Amino acid sequence: MLLSNRCSAAVLFLTVAALSACGGRSRNCETTNEPYLTARSDAPLQIPDGLTSPDRANALAVPNTTVAGKAGSGCLAEPPSYFRSSGTVARSPEEVVASWAQAWSSREADAVVELYSTKFAAPTDTAGPKAWLEQRREQVATGPVPDAMVEALKVEPDGADRRIATFVQKFGTNTLRKQLVLVRESGSWRIVEEKVLEVK
Repeated sequence: MLLSNRCSAAVLFLTVAALSACGGRSRNCETTNEPYLTARSDAPLQIPDGLTSPDRANALAVPNTTVAGKAGSGCLAEPPSYFRSSGTVARSPEEVVASWAQAWSSREADAVVELYSTKFAAPTDTAGPKAWLEQRREQVATGPVPDAMVEALKVEPDGADRRIATFVQKFGTNTLRKQLVLVRESGSWRIVEEKVLEVK
């Protein structure tokens, strides 16, 4: 009996030690030999006299990594989510449509709803914008999943800060021809109207 208790205690001790050594993860970044772990940033480019500096305001910001509660550890055992990173908003109408479709396909309900404008007009009179967006959130989270990419995307200008995007969205064997109206808000494009033009 005493030997059995000692064996159980030893197994428990070894298990706890093994888990604490790797942070409870199946992959320990400190012992891997991934090339990206030695990557470093280069110094900023020097712009020659007479040339203008490129606009970096629209550059895609790479989110900081956080592993086991420590930011900036350099370990990227799990890729950060594009849609859940704070402040990430698509910067062109085409990016909005692509992000919207990809987030829906991945069941990222919050990311889908965040792409709608605060001035969004519900396509039906029976539900206000807030109720309609909550229905959309539930539909994304639990309903049929569409293809990640839309087909036949066409974006046309409708004024300086307004674009009309038409495309085909597929849900398995069902095909919907849709229209999204996008407006520019604070430098980013948001969906202000949505309608189904045709169902096949």
